[in-house]
Amino acid sequence: MALRALLAAGALAATLVFASASAAAGTAAAAGAETGIELVSGAGRANLNLRGAVLGTIARGTVTIRARPGREEVEILVLGHEWARELADGATMYGGRGIRFRVFRGSWRVRVQGSGINVSAVGRGVVALRGKGRYSVAGGPYERWPASYRAIRLT
Repeated sequence: MALRALLAAGALAATLVFASASAAAGTAAAAGAETGIELVSGAGRANLNLRGAVLGTIARGTVTIRARPGREEVEILVLGHEWARELADGATMYGGRGIRFRVFRGSWRVRVQGSGINVSAVGRGVVALRGKGRYSVAGGPYERWPASYRAIRLT
């Protein structure tokens, strides 16, 4: 009897989670989707100047993050760095191996430099790439990173 009640409660919880996720997806689509970009197996440099969210990892190198002033407080989380340094412009540079990072809300600038770059971002602004690797914009086909800087506008 207790097992049956537990299973019923679990089924109800799953239904509620699915229903709320479906409603949230519908609301997001109605509000206007932002463009996303995915960087895969990169080596070089990526500059992301966006208002939105980014998740990423870098096998070896640096991640520099600067929150821009605005109405929303930028949420920044960086894990796995071996060192961190405050820069004169208010940015923080994190370095080492196996760095994982997340930045969301508000407007920000993230510069990722090194090897083993894997980043997913969504928002509005400009992404500039240089190096080797693959990238995809808005779920489109993957392209090679350019050898010299190329700016990609996300809207």
